[in-house]
Amino acid sequence: MLSLAVLLFAAVIYSCSKQDQTEPAGSATEISQSDADILTENKIKAFKGKMEFLRENPSYKSGETMSVDSAVWYMEAASNQTYGDGASASCKSISDTIVIIIDAANNEVLLSDVVEAYDEMINNLSQTYHALPGDNYHLVVNDVSLTNLDESTATLGVNAVFGEGTDGTDAMFDYPWYYGDLAGRCDGSGLGLGSDAAEEIEKVIMRRKGTNPPGTYYTSVDSIQIYCDNYPNPNDPNPWDNYYDYLMFHNYEGWANYHTCVSVDELYFHLTGTEEVIYNIERPVGQSFISVNLIGTSIQSIPGSVIHYGYVKYGIKHTGGGGIEL
Repeated sequence: MLSLAVLLFAAVIYSCSKQDQTEPAGSATEISQSDADILTENKIKAFKGKMEFLRENPSYKSGETMSVDSAVWYMEAASNQTYGDGASASCKSISDTIVIIIDAANNEVLLSDVVEAYDEMINNLSQTYHALPGDNYHLVVNDVSLTNLDESTATLGVNAVFGEGTDGTDAMFDYPWYYGDLAGRCDGSGLGLGSDAAEEIEKVIMRRKGTNPPGTYYTSVDSIQIYCDNYPNPNDPNPWDNYYDYLMFHNYEGWANYHTCVSVDELYFHLTGTEEVIYNIERPVGQSFISVNLIGTSIQSIPGSVIHYGYVKYGIKHTGGGGIEL
């Protein structure tokens, strides 16, 4: 039998200002499926057909099993192919996580338990979606991963990213911002905006990402943590001066020119640097960039420092999804 433990974590919200938006430069409108896309879609549809049969015939005991890895792949792929909208642009996102526990034996799970787990997952995603503030959100991607496997259970982590649509692609910085902690603009005028330098850089990255063809969805989703310390600037002309030492913002209190206010010039530099990390340094081969949650925070150690770090989602991009509302 299936047991489900659902743990709702605090929502991670990062926003953009609608008044800054401009009309998009353009996007693809034609849907073109490759042979690989068609094969993937057919696999997903076959799995969805099996789930529908078991729902309509609850007394039928097939005893069919699948590997835990297959269950993870199909739950993620089917949810994204059905409900995911990887085509629409977004600059505000909310991330929600649940935990699902399924009975397992010898690295196998019953298909009937997978169906129950899938339906519970979709029910929770739907509840989160309908509780979102505003009416312009969509499911960007659903990331299902195996977090623990023992002799009797498989624990799955489900992390969904919901995006708020935007009609703009503007990528301008007009004000200096504090490094993080939603501290606002350096002149004090942005305290009520719920933003900071990390949020503003993230917002522009998502705007510059552009749009995909209609029906775009993702499979084999990965989440990678990016941390400023790991990306020193190889072209820094003045090392250890707290300016441009790292591709992502990082300031040490023990060095000269320590500052928590990120200037407009620095915002542009760290925008380019963070994009270099996302697109060229960390992007897995064969996968596309989906979304980033960039965070600014302080570390109270000796010496203290203010930093940027984040979580980036990548996946294999396909066309042929439905983008159905949850």
